Amino acid sequence: MNLPHHQPIRALLVSPEAGQKLRAEAGRMAAWDLTARQVADLELLTGGGFLPLRGFLTQADYDSVLAGMRLTTGALWPMPVVLEVGADFAAQVDPGEDIALRGPDGAVMAILSVTDKWSPDRAREAELLFGSADPAHPGVTLQRAAGPICLGGPVKGLPGAGDTRRGPNGWRAHFRAQGRERVLACDPADAAVAARLAGELGAELLAVGAEPRHAGGRETLWQALIRRNHGATHLLLPADPAARALLRQYRDEIGLELVDGEGRSIP
Repeated sequence: MNLPHHQPIRALLVSPEAGQKLRAEAGRMAAWDLTARQVADLELLTGGGFLPLRGFLTQADYDSVLAGMRLTTGALWPMPVVLEVGADFAAQVDPGEDIALRGPDGAVMAILSVTDKWSPDRAREAELLFGSADPAHPGVTLQRAAGPICLGGPVKGLPGAGDTRRGPNGWRAHFRAQGRERVLACDPADAAVAARLAGELGAELLAVGAEPRHAGGRETLWQALIRRNHGATHLLLPADPAARALLRQYRDEIGLELVDGEGRSIP
């Protein structure tokens, strides 16, 4: 069976030989200790879950995503994915330099080649992402906890860093081996309904996604792209009418068949 959804996709991992060389070089680089959310983002990025991204967004892509939910290439991408760092660390780094990205155990997970460094307008970002800059909004709370400086640029992931067994290509390999023609993805809140539908559709249930950003319809589109990258073929529409409308509007670019709670395809 040769389903496009289940063929390998591009990851950002270097070869073991190149990884060994980069680890040796990393000792001479400035090193950023990733937060738990940044580790999760980096694993999705290097594993292909954030395809078509090749690294953390540049400032131009960040601005384009905020303004119109697209990269400067025109590709649909609703959420900014940048490396947010502290001001003291940012002062040590200039565009054109490489930095090491370390996990919680201190091991280097990836190398970021910094092309962009900027201070984002958090109020504008909040209004465009969340529709509000109210400090009580959960998305704004996360935003305020992030570092004040953004770094962007291409990323090289090192083999053996993080758990890639069930990354996008791990899931795709599993679906190929099982001969799965249908893979149903859903929001975690809809897992019970999706489990029933998966049985009725003869589909496997895929429960993956990124750390929540609380960004409404934008996040719904973003999570749909991530689930497609993991090998989903079908997506259960959420209950929220605005999110459903966005998914239908961009369904061709998302590349998933949309189904309702009764398992019916939605045009």
